[in-house]
Amino acid sequence: MGKKSGQIRKRAMLAGLLAATLLLGGCMAQIEERPMADVSATPVDSGVQAPAEDAYAASERTVTLYFLTEDGTALRPVVRRMEAPGSMSRAEAAFCALMEGPEADEHAFWPEMGNLNAVRAIEISGDVATVDLPARVRELPQERIFAVRQAIANTLTEFTEISYVNVLIGGREEGLDLGAQLPVGTLTRMGDMDMGAAYTRLDEQRQSEQGVTRLTTLYFPTEDGRFVLPEVRTVSYGAVSPIEYLYQLLAEMGKESKRASGVPAPMRYITEMPEIVRTQDGAYRAIEIRFDVSLDEALAEAGLTRGIYMAMLTDTLMGFVPGVEGLQVSIGGELLTGLAAEHTPDGTELPFAHRLATREDFAAYAGAPVTLYTQADGAGGLVRTAYILAQARQNDLRARLEALMSFDEDGERYALPSGLTAADVLAVRAQDDEIAVNLSEHFASRLRTLSPREERTAIYAMVNTLTEDMHAQRVRFFFEGEQIEMLSGELEMRGAFLRNPGMVVE
Repeated sequence: MGKKSGQIRKRAMLAGLLAATLLLGGCMAQIEERPMADVSATPVDSGVQAPAEDAYAASERTVTLYFLTEDGTALRPVVRRMEAPGSMSRAEAAFCALMEGPEADEHAFWPEMGNLNAVRAIEISGDVATVDLPARVRELPQERIFAVRQAIANTLTEFTEISYVNVLIGGREEGLDLGAQLPVGTLTRMGDMDMGAAYTRLDEQRQSEQGVTRLTTLYFPTEDGRFVLPEVRTVSYGAVSPIEYLYQLLAEMGKESKRASGVPAPMRYITEMPEIVRTQDGAYRAIEIRFDVSLDEALAEAGLTRGIYMAMLTDTLMGFVPGVEGLQVSIGGELLTGLAAEHTPDGTELPFAHRLATREDFAAYAGAPVTLYTQADGAGGLVRTAYILAQARQNDLRARLEALMSFDEDGERYALPSGLTAADVLAVRAQDDEIAVNLSEHFASRLRTLSPREERTAIYAMVNTLTEDMHAQRVRFFFEGEQIEMLSGELEMRGAFLRNPGMVVE
């Protein structure tokens, strides 16, 4: 009986399975097969609006700030989650947060310094950062000033892109001691948090008859003569004396630079040995340099202006020689009280207050190297290309696009079709995860003239350039406020493009 009932159950299960199969087959037979619809003309609604004006959204970052201990004798690292304005680099945002001082629960100290100099408060060029603290910082004890400078250096070198830091006060090197005899020079990261011991070690060198050796930041013109860039060297000075530093730095500027070649050596054109003097009214201490008129001929031959040469001299000397307020420079017996438009790289007249050249005068000539991506000729790939932007615009995404436009199609390197101008970039918006670019219809029409391979390379030249050193790693393109389907016929333009390092040809 048991065996028979088991067979009955098996037959029932088989019957059920057969019925289900027939039922499914019937359903399948009732569904009509239809050809896939062509959806290429259907707009992709991303929910993202085209930018109407340039905008940089703030983002949150975790940073380590180095304040002082409450007794001011050592560094105290503080890890903080902070909101960084979108227009600033991470290092700039960290510096501004440091200047605002510690929060109540961080149990640290930071002296009140007043308002920062808005013109050259912080400059970052390559791996060198230079900050300029308010002149009132000089009222602090010398040991405290040194601790503050090292705290700034440690904070900025938390970022891997920065290796060297210069901390000036009121536009000049302050010196380690009250007599302004011993410069601190270019700072690097210090692992020893005990600032009292570090200060003592450096101060002992003031009495040395052996001279001193310091990391020193010198400035040299770029090849095109539009900007100056920093170059850090280890320089030995034969004596602890500002005049010795002056002579040695002028000699160093005559040596070959990795930044530019053919720069006239200052000592070759000096008619009298430079001095550190009081201005005629006695109000300021100045470096006095007298050049022969032949310097103008040498500058013309090198393709340089008086303005860029003065920027090289001023930024270098004011960044190391302590206790001076500016430069008094004469060429052919003529005291330069300013620069006429024809003597500046940007064609702008530049007067000197109090007949002294200062670092603030040359803020517009500070450059910074950036990486652009241009087309590898005939290869369909991208090449990393060094380019110099104004330091203040190195994180400006619009400036990067304008730089890409500057490469001529007839040249060895190019990225975009000719005929584009800054007016073809309608707006750029940077958010934490995405960059949106609104371009003109003229921009679209120029891209349509490219072959599919050229178009793809041009698009990714923009994507990789815009996302270089940025948190956002994708770019969305709009044309006259709309995302469009195709340009030259193969690349889908709707949606967002991810950064594409695989296209880079070494």
